[in-house]
Amino acid sequence: MMKINNGGGLFGFAKREGFYKLVLYSKPSKLAFPTTDMPLVIYVPYRYGNAPIETEKWLQSQGFKHLIKLERYVLKNYNPLSKEPSNNVAAASADEVYKFLNQYFSWIDMDLPPRDTYNPENSFCHRADNGELQGVVYDMGHTRIVAVSSAARGLGIGGKLYRAYMERAMQDRKTPAFYEWIRPDNSASIAMFRKLGFEKDTLVSDCWVKKTI
Repeated sequence: MMKINNGGGLFGFAKREGFYKLVLYSKPSKLAFPTTDMPLVIYVPYRYGNAPIETEKWLQSQGFKHLIKLERYVLKNYNPLSKEPSNNVAAASADEVYKFLNQYFSWIDMDLPPRDTYNPENSFCHRADNGELQGVVYDMGHTRIVAVSSAARGLGIGGKLYRAYMERAMQDRKTPAFYEWIRPDNSASIAMFRKLGFEKDTLVSDCWVKKTI
């Protein structure tokens, strides 16, 4: 069991499939880790120009390694790109989606929810004219996964899928805001979201990992 005494800071903790995840907003006064072979992933969000040096030094002293930096992009002016409906965008079965994502999308923070919880209303898929699956956008509630097959990248498929997701979310769920966390070196995703009307925010997040606890 993980025991946390943050001395007034804020934390979010979750056990995922294959690792533990913790969002750390300030250096804790006490943090007891569970005994497990699973890695622990810690996110440290902050504003540009306010790097949490004390927290970083504490993480290093605890044996954590800096893995990656993420930048937040927020929807400012929605650009629908095209009002013409795409006949290639439709739903797909859980088996198709999970097989596709396991093949083309892999990152330490993205564990898929159990297959029996799959809801086709939370995803859109793009197919080629021959029926082959080319891309998927999957809304997991706390985050979205956008994946496009290697052969289909650069064709605007990711933008079409995310636009379909946003339009349904705005109509059916009255979603008030959209934002995504993107790696600074992911130029393709940044270009796609900028075309959709997203702009970079001042909030960033460092990802730290410890392979075994």
